[in-house]
Amino acid sequence: MAVGFITLGKAIINTIIRLLPIGLYMGSAMSAIVFGDFRGSLLFLGFILNEFIAMGYRLILKSKGNPQCALLRTADTHFSLPSPIGQTLGFFTAILMIKMYFDGEFNPVKFFILFMLILIAVWSRNNVGCMSLLDSIFSATVGMLIGVAYYTLVKDYYHRDYNKGSGDNQFYKKLFDDDFFKLD
Repeated sequence: MAVGFITLGKAIINTIIRLLPIGLYMGSAMSAIVFGDFRGSLLFLGFILNEFIAMGYRLILKSKGNPQCALLRTADTHFSLPSPIGQTLGFFTAILMIKMYFDGEFNPVKFFILFMLILIAVWSRNNVGCMSLLDSIFSATVGMLIGVAYYTLVKDYYHRDYNKGSGDNQFYKKLFDDDFFKLD
């Protein structure tokens, strides 16, 4: 009976990890649309960029999809996102970690949760036979490198109210002098 609970627990964790990228995509998009948070827009654009980068190196390397990595699978075919789950979670983790670094604020709870999320994702991908341990660690590392590079590019714009100007705040004065949103 205990083996059944362990198997059930592993299956639940693997399913959550498998669906987590979709949740991150929808969460960032809804944050941007519903709450008007500009960071959600930048994060969603970063996720899309990450997918295109992964699709590019899959096309260049002519890799074949592994049915164990599939998001949806039937008897005949399977569908998976171009970016491995570890890469997507590595990208997300790197964005939040590098933001803590640039803000000069270390949040140990956020750090621990994100670190555990990466470890669980690496274990999960290995557990279902999607990737070897080394492949999974490599994909998470690639995602982290892409995340750090992306955040470095958008860090000046990564603020909640970047696209809303009000008051005499120095940030908003910089915003109105910036050409990022002007359509010429």
